[in-house]
Formats: sequence, C-alpha cells, structure tokens
Amino acid sequence: MSRVTVVVDNLVTHVSPLFGEHGLSMWLEHGGANILYDTGMGRALLPNLETLGLDPGRLDAVVLSHGHYDHTGGLEALLGARQEPLPVYCHAAVFDPHLADHQGRRREVGPPLARPAYEALGARFHFVERWASPWPGVTLLADIPRVTGFEVPAPNLITLQGGQVSPDPFHDDLSILIQGDSKAAVLTGCAHSGVVNVLLDAEDKAGGPVELLVGGTHLGPAPEAQQKAALAELASREGLKVVAGHCTGPAMAGRMHQLLGPRFSYMGVGTVLEI
Repeated sequence: MSRVTVVVDNLVTHVSPLFGEHGLSMWLEHGGANILYDTGMGRALLPNLETLGLDPGRLDAVVLSHGHYDHTGGLEALLGARQEPLPVYCHAAVFDPHLADHQGRRREVGPPLARPAYEALGARFHFVERWASPWPGVTLLADIPRVTGFEVPAPNLITLQGGQVSPDPFHDDLSILIQGDSKAAVLTGCAHSGVVNVLLDAEDKAGGPVELLVGGTHLGPAPEAQQKAALAELASREGLKVVAGHCTGPAMAGRMHQLLGPRFSYMGVGTVLEI
C-alpha cells in the first residue's frame, strides 16, 4: 500500500492549523521509501510538515516536477532542515531559463537559487532523461512526448534559447508513475506537457490503464478548446479517478466535479490518499 499526503496546495479545504499557498508539494510513501514531490513556494512547507508529523530527516529523496518557483521554492529551507545530503531527482532543464510574460512585462519564475547553491546546501542532483526507476514500483517520466493535437504551450510561459524568446517547451515536466499490486497512479506537478499526454505516457509505461491522477493539471489557464478536449478525454476513462488542485483552479475544479461526479475530488492541504 502506498500513501500520498498533500503537504502544500493553494487551498486548505477544512479548518486546520495547516497553511495554504500558491504551490504544490506531496509526500509519497511507497515500499518503505519516503519521497517528497515538489516543495511548494517555500513558506508553508516546513510548518505543514511539522503539523502533519512528517520529518524531513526521514526523506530518501526529493523529486522536482519542473523548474518553477512554486514547486522548487521550499527546497532551500528543506535542505537547511536536514543534517545529511539529499538526493534530488529532476530533468536537467529545471535550471533552464523559465520566464512569464504578462502584457509584455517579463519576470523570472524559475528556481530561486542556482544549481551550485543547492549543492552547497546538500542537494545531490540526479537528472532524469526520459524515465528512471529509482525505487521499485516508482517510475519518473520526463521528457513526456507531446502526442495530442490539442494540448499546446502556454503562450505567456517563455524561455530563452540562443538569446531568442520562444515558448517554454517544458522538457523538464516530470510526472511520477506509481504501480501497486493492483492499480497504477500518476502524480503531476502542473502537467505543462498536457494532462492527457501525461496520462498516455504513464499508460504506455504501465502497460495498462491508470486508475488515479493526482496533482495540478494546468487546465485552469488553458484555452477553452484545450479544456474541452482534455475534459472529454478524462471523462472517457471510466475507471479513472482525478484528485486535482493547484493550477487546476477552482472554476475548472468545479467543471471537473460536474463532469466526473464522484470520480473527482479536490486535493487540498492535508488530503491523504491510499494507493
């Protein structure tokens, strides 16, 4: 049995001493390993870990879904809370330029620190190229193939290549496939490569259907055509349950709930899922 605990999310869905912030972090327990998937924006991570009774010293590794500050911002504090070095799994493009363009005004949205600074704090990076299985039953998927015709790059998320501005390809978008005794689940950070592309890649690697999708979907800010096509794909998988939050957005979460009914739930800080 595997367990996922939501440590950081935009919302706290019930009254508690936990903190919400724009970001995402999930603690995965699987086969005796403790893995933290993303670290949120930074302010909520350590207080929420303490409230949830999750000791950073017990972590075997951190996995980063991509190089945005709301997923990497807590890494500095996490490393500082430990006595030992910590393996960090991610795609090398996490440290490529990541920028957001808001009406012509660009701002850096990548990790707060450069790679050498994290390494000085105890991070030991392991770069994933296509897929890796550091623990039995856990597969890291990146760079995720873009095979759907309707999932397109977000126009306001950009990078610099050869000094030229271009849409961010998010080669670093990394998902986690968890395969238990009887079912498979996939964890996403923001699914910048497209939530259906993520599902297709996970299904291909698992050799069968995925029964549970947990994490951010980035459908909230997606174009309407992409939203409709992705929702139709999610609905067509009758055995799929979706637990979404963060960049999904409350309006899209409402649409998912209306379409999927009991197959959908909002994640929220403090949510615990058994896989």
